[in-house]
Amino acid sequence: MRQIEIEAELRQLENGVSENDSLALSDLTAELLQLRGKGQRLTTRAVVLLGDPAFAEVQGSFAAPAGMFAVQESQRIARIADHALSAGAKVAASCQNDGSTARLSFQVRDADATIETRIRFLTSETIGAITAPLLQPKMLKQGAQTFATLPLTANHISRYTTLAHDPNPLHEDATAAQMAGFADVIAPGMLLCALAEAAFVQTSHHANIHDLHARFLSPAPVDTSVQVHISHMSAAKSRVFVTSDTQDIHAIVDIFTAG
Repeated sequence: MRQIEIEAELRQLENGVSENDSLALSDLTAELLQLRGKGQRLTTRAVVLLGDPAFAEVQGSFAAPAGMFAVQESQRIARIADHALSAGAKVAASCQNDGSTARLSFQVRDADATIETRIRFLTSETIGAITAPLLQPKMLKQGAQTFATLPLTANHISRYTTLAHDPNPLHEDATAAQMAGFADVIAPGMLLCALAEAAFVQTSHHANIHDLHARFLSPAPVDTSVQVHISHMSAAKSRVFVTSDTQDIHAIVDIFTAG
């Protein structure tokens, strides 16, 4: 089994995240959530950094081994500010890949901002055995709010993968998705995470998000709608469940806010 390790080498962003890309992601989530007006600037736009030339080597190390498929397990984004995503920012990037899992970490210098992505490499048999847990009423606090999205079409998915520079064929290649055991392509986990954040912002307009942690539990097939349930656990923490129409949980996103 191969082992790839890229040390926390200091790199300088060449492009960063452009204002146009930030707006495009916000508008995509607003469109899918059927929100009036323009969307809000999202913390999850930080994943767009993967397209920066400074990370070409890092991104290439995330390719799945032959006969396996890359499935995102979790994502954490903490203390992201505009200047941390601008051209010229210095980022220490590290990646570990042992052929069964991969972990990518970014630490933005002078900003105390971090981004961490975890990927699992699975066979089609393992993917076929994944069972989505069901959302239970007791998981939601009183007053929880729910948003229903438009169907996540292939066009919506392509718009997201272009912005995020996500090369995973499971999101755009029906043949590859079928080889993995899916009926068709699936939505990226981070698109579901962006929808969770965008819906949360609608319920907490003035909240200052300082930490976001997403866990991905099951795939959302193309051309299906998802429901986004926002449950405020405390003054500083909210839990967002992204589910199918039948309440299969696709993702759980914990959002922490500063006072």
